[in-house]
Amino acid sequence: MYISKGYFYFLLLAVFLPLTVSMAVPTEQQNSEEAAVVPKLYVSSMKEKGIDPEYNRHMFVEPELSKHSANSGQFWLNDVLRFGLYLRPRQESRYNLDFNASDKGYIDRTVQTSSIYFIFDPSPYIQAKVTLQDARVWGGESPASSGDIRANFFNNTADIYSKNQTNAVSLNQTGVREAFLTLNQLPLRSKLQIGRQIWAYGDQRMIGGGNWTVNGLSFDGARLMFNYDNFKIHFLMARPYWTQSGTNGVVSANDPKLNSAATGTDTTLLGTYNSVTIPDWVTLDLYSLGVVRKWKKNPINPVTGLPESSNDDPLAANRSRQNQNLITTGFRLTNRTKGNFLPEGKAWDFTWESAFQTGTSGRRIQDPYLKEYLPNEYDNSRTEREKYTGQMHVFQTGYTFFKKLRLGGQVLYASGDKNRADASVSTFQTLANPRFGVIPYFNSVAGISENINAQNLYSKSVSITYQTESFGEFQVTYFQNDKAEKHDAWYAISGAANSTSSLGEKNPYPVSADKGSTENYSNNSYSSPYALGKRIYTEVDLTWHGQINDFVSLWMGFGYLSAGDSIRNYRNSKIQYNTTTQSFEWNQNYLQGKNQLAKDAFMAYAQINAAF
Repeated sequence: MYISKGYFYFLLLAVFLPLTVSMAVPTEQQNSEEAAVVPKLYVSSMKEKGIDPEYNRHMFVEPELSKHSANSGQFWLNDVLRFGLYLRPRQESRYNLDFNASDKGYIDRTVQTSSIYFIFDPSPYIQAKVTLQDARVWGGESPASSGDIRANFFNNTADIYSKNQTNAVSLNQTGVREAFLTLNQLPLRSKLQIGRQIWAYGDQRMIGGGNWTVNGLSFDGARLMFNYDNFKIHFLMARPYWTQSGTNGVVSANDPKLNSAATGTDTTLLGTYNSVTIPDWVTLDLYSLGVVRKWKKNPINPVTGLPESSNDDPLAANRSRQNQNLITTGFRLTNRTKGNFLPEGKAWDFTWESAFQTGTSGRRIQDPYLKEYLPNEYDNSRTEREKYTGQMHVFQTGYTFFKKLRLGGQVLYASGDKNRADASVSTFQTLANPRFGVIPYFNSVAGISENINAQNLYSKSVSITYQTESFGEFQVTYFQNDKAEKHDAWYAISGAANSTSSLGEKNPYPVSADKGSTENYSNNSYSSPYALGKRIYTEVDLTWHGQINDFVSLWMGFGYLSAGDSIRNYRNSKIQYNTTTQSFEWNQNYLQGKNQLAKDAFMAYAQINAAF
């Protein structure tokens, strides 16, 4: 049979075309098999949803800049690694914050915080973060030596961080601010965060990152977290430093068990912080935080070779102090339920926080009236444990008009101690709280001057905040800072008493010359002509925050302070009480015109924030 060429080619095409197509186009089974061989790569959920706030605690910026930085997708590598930068130079000027005409203490400095961070999110089960930070004062390098051509410029380089600051930050402090692991999807939907980390709870009055400071705070420890939709339960523990750990040679230089001259103590911070939220209505925080310190060892007498006697603890000749336990229990109630912001559509905000302290200081106090007749300090029949009884209460509220103008007010009460000779420490003991409040409720602690701590403080303030569309946010705040107890000192932001004697400790004799803090064992203030005062100072602050572009913002602020009668009566007192002779005498400083009152003080700053 004859077959034409055309028909032959048609048959070849009909037979081989389906076979060729079947070989070129894989079947559904082949697709599934290949997918099983090549798994889909994991993509971090934070790349799509933005960085979790717990991984952004090292920055202190306004919400808009923080949100843009968290949601920026251009700094991700391979979908699981995020790197970023945070730069913050700040110029500060401080003048006469001790209200002393003889030493007005003018400070003019530029501080800078710079950090680079890496977030690793390779799996739903584990994440990690490392933040490297450099904190310094400009010009804080070693001064140029004599004969160096640069010496004329560098010979006045700053070599301290702040005048009379005993716990000064290293001027060239480069180190690890954060280094932690987060283990997810543990039993009961819990997760564990362990390592060096930054904690921030509530308005950060108890525990916060202290990011306004040049170096900030970090906590070496662990947190077990149970985070559910409407409630959270957190257990936490941190150690500032450890103790002798055996043959590997890790020894704390301040370990009281190993160093008889040590003044430090091993410290542990532990507790729980929990939140319950009714969506769009209210959040209730409940917390209990403990600071536990080990006993201190008595120094050894070089002559006798025996422990020195101690006035602190009559029960132990080899200890100057027993274990110290400070427990702070409190609550915080607020209607700012959206990440510390109001829900959409609401204008009135309020926050109420109260904290109460219990525990023992590790000291025993002997009745001062009987001490003269019972000089044996180791006779504990007339002693009792010294207990913590401080408390703090804060109420803050405001109303926002037209989503732009907020009128607000705040009352803060932190107890003082009107009788430091008894066995009760009534002065509220602050924990690891920062100096500033949180944005948008900026500057809510006690003023931008950073000149006072929440101890023996009765502070009242009012504020006006206006948010413009193109020119940033303006805020004016007025503070009236009074003593809660006239007989107690007023305290610096570091927690140290502004005093010529250490009022952080109970003194065995009546004290004087401590900015109007005087009392005797009968709890009676010294009579005329020495008069105690109530008003510490007033402060008026003007601040402005403005965003320059998506990555950079500028902050500026100015604060004016005016001393009150508490400081005036101390500075200008013609007489003083001599604790040695226990009698009044002429104040030689006043007669010689030294250390008298200069009532006006100020603080100003300008700061650039860059967050990538």
